Amino acid sequence: MKKTFLTSILLCLFVIVNAQSDTLYTKKQQKIICKIVEIGELDIKYKRIELLDGPTYVINRLNIIKYTLANGYTEIIVADELSIENEHGNIIKNRTVIKISPFSPVNNQITFAYEKVLRVGTNLDIELGYSNSNLTKNQDITGSMRNVFNSGFYVKPGVKFFLGQDYSVRGLKYAHPLKGRYIRLDLAFSYLNYENLKRTEPVRNPNTPYYSSTTYTIVTDVQSFSYGGFVNYGRQFILGNALTLEYYVGVGFTGQSNTYSNNDYKKTIYSGYNYFNRNDDAKNIANYHGFFRSPNLGLSVTGGFRIGYILPEKTAKNKPLLNKTQ
Repeated sequence: MKKTFLTSILLCLFVIVNAQSDTLYTKKQQKIICKIVEIGELDIKYKRIELLDGPTYVINRLNIIKYTLANGYTEIIVADELSIENEHGNIIKNRTVIKISPFSPVNNQITFAYEKVLRVGTNLDIELGYSNSNLTKNQDITGSMRNVFNSGFYVKPGVKFFLGQDYSVRGLKYAHPLKGRYIRLDLAFSYLNYENLKRTEPVRNPNTPYYSSTTYTIVTDVQSFSYGGFVNYGRQFILGNALTLEYYVGVGFTGQSNTYSNNDYKKTIYSGYNYFNRNDDAKNIANYHGFFRSPNLGLSVTGGFRIGYILPEKTAKNKPLLNKTQ
């Protein structure tokens, strides 16, 4: 009997407290039983229901789905679409992008890129490219290698560091971790294979030094590998909460290594009166498709214009609101 009486009293107190309390429903699936003190344009101030004479808590309206007052009035919080604070808010958790370079075929290449937010302000960025001189027939080297078929690939793994401010203002946040100006540090590796490179030299008859009676032709394949690093500056925009638009330029240093399938291609030929020194033609390669390099100095430049699609975040099953207080 006594136990039933106590239970009844507790139930009555619970009903009375809830009848005199307000409720906040947060985007973190929390249900906060409280007493709302003030509802402002930016914040909602409240006191915990079990500590009404205690401190006043403040929560941003952007973190609230709705609130219900003790008199039964309920308001659903609708985000202001024109508010800078709410910019890209509905895709704030979408932090992975697949990109292409729409103008890359002009440079005889097809380019793809992948970007993922590691943490706010720091993103992983990997660019891959395939090159083939038959894409546009636009050769980029002079001399004996100009019309030689070549193909290859390049990869540029890098890390983006988005540029922030050196001061803090209440409510000032990243619009989105994929958006803004950045510095990107890249490594770069590029491989090219030139097929059936030919070189023809006159072979003079010692008895007729001023008349070339025969020719000497050598055929070889050339594999050229270049490697180095870059510092890039760029900027990325978000379009329509679905696409990214980006441009960047960079400078760095790269090395080069060349291998010939026929080493006779570089040997010296004696014609009877003169020695003909064969130059290493592969040293004249400037376009490695992921970047351009100065063949003699190694000073290299890169740049790009990329369009990306923001991959939607994997959606989880909705969980019921928890009866938790903040």
